[in-house]
Amino acid sequence: MKFIFTFLVALTCVASSFSQESTPLSFENFETDFFTYNPVQKKHVTNDHFSFAEYVITETKKSLNSNVENYSVIHYWNILTALDMLKEDKATLILAFQKLVELEGSCKYIVNYKNKISFYKTITAMYDHYYSQCKKSNSLVGTH
Repeated sequence: MKFIFTFLVALTCVASSFSQESTPLSFENFETDFFTYNPVQKKHVTNDHFSFAEYVITETKKSLNSNVENYSVIHYWNILTALDMLKEDKATLILAFQKLVELEGSCKYIVNYKNKISFYKTITAMYDHYYSQCKKSNSLVGTH
């Protein structure tokens, strides 16, 4: 009987830890996946960073109004910033950045905020590639 009780307690702990994990984001379903994404505070994320990232995610979801057609460059930029503050892995940051660069107007953010963002350190090569592409293109109208 003691074994069964211990087993059930262990099973409950494992199940609850999986249910608190954030939903993984995928390229194909990023927009819909984001609506079920729940941030998890990692050990090395400060309370301030976690609170701010959680706020950005909540407000971004509100402004999208559960409609994938509402996404704009600013939504992806905010999501990317929040994911960086949450110390999500490099692959997740790259995924969000890829979604950002697909939209018209992304160059304005990429060029103007390069030296003001922390996720640049994580995705430097990819960011620099798009930065140089943006500098060469005509898509920088109105960025200065």
